[in-house]
Amino acid sequence: MDLTTFGAVVKFALDIEAQVSSFYESAIGIAKDPDFGKLLESLFHRGQKRIKTLLRVRRENVTEMILEPIAGLNSDVHKPVTAIPEGADDGAVRETAAALETKLHEFYMHAAAKIEFLSEAAYALELLADANNEAAQSLRAAI
Repeated sequence: MDLTTFGAVVKFALDIEAQVSSFYESAIGIAKDPDFGKLLESLFHRGQKRIKTLLRVRRENVTEMILEPIAGLNSDVHKPVTAIPEGADDGAVRETAAALETKLHEFYMHAAAKIEFLSEAAYALELLADANNEAAQSLRAAI
């Protein structure tokens, strides 16, 4: 589905952040390595903060939500896989989490470029993308 307005972009971002938080919450219970469990827990809490950030960005830019059309941003391309593979061990969860963080990074960078007419909102999405990139690198470093 095409995300053609700022409001649609933020709604999609909120939806995927909720899915990602749910993924991390479930993954915490699977983790065998305590350090990995702590990382998953921090990523879960980060997700809760990100939802609040997105709500703030939407609230602060509500008047611009429908003014400027967006083209070339499709939610199907950016939808992350948040299912934990059955019988997954720490390595499989780590790989899934790294792929998830990479997918989020790509979405936020693409979305930020599409909403550059809202510079503060675009910057907020770039910061989210940077955090995803750092998390992906941390997760991959231990694979």
